[in-house]
Amino acid sequence: MSYSTNLAFMMLLARSLLVENSNLNNKFENVKRIIKKTYARVSKKKRSWKRQGVYMVLVAVVAAPSSYYLLNRFSFGIDSQNYPCIPEYRVYLIDKGDKTITKGKTFAFNSQYIKGIGIKFVDGIANDRVSVNSEETTINDSMVGEGLLLAKEAGHTEKKLTRTGVIPTGYLWMMGRTKVSFDSRYWGVISEKNIIGRAYPIW
Repeated sequence: MSYSTNLAFMMLLARSLLVENSNLNNKFENVKRIIKKTYARVSKKKRSWKRQGVYMVLVAVVAAPSSYYLLNRFSFGIDSQNYPCIPEYRVYLIDKGDKTITKGKTFAFNSQYIKGIGIKFVDGIANDRVSVNSEETTINDSMVGEGLLLAKEAGHTEKKLTRTGVIPTGYLWMMGRTKVSFDSRYWGVISEKNIIGRAYPIW
């Protein structure tokens, strides 16, 4: 995917997925209005190569700030595992500008237990009560996961991973949605400081 195509794709995704962010929408709308206005003015006359060059420069000047903003704020996350931990989705748009923790939503994060970037649901926040055993994992008595199929692979026994406790302030319990998800059942909570940003599932 070329730079221009990639940028256009990111702008489209960002706009459709972050409609609640009025400031970001204003940036998109302003850029679109200026480009259209400039194009309309130039198109009234027969454009020489010189005029086309001026037009391209104007477009570049107008688009550059938003391009820089988007490329620094957004990135893509891809789950390349044979069995994704969140069924139906493998590609995510990560908004590094949104780190507001929302329970039940997917977030990208760094962890010493996961190679690369992890993307999972925030299922537990501070003061939630977590219970893990060989049959199920519950948070505040509601089931969020089944079994401990990866216990041996993670270097633990099911007995060692069986526990009950309260999530401390500043920490999160991250979960996938399959039995083979390598998540907080095996490595515990992560610090909120490890959050990279909100992860929006695309496909």
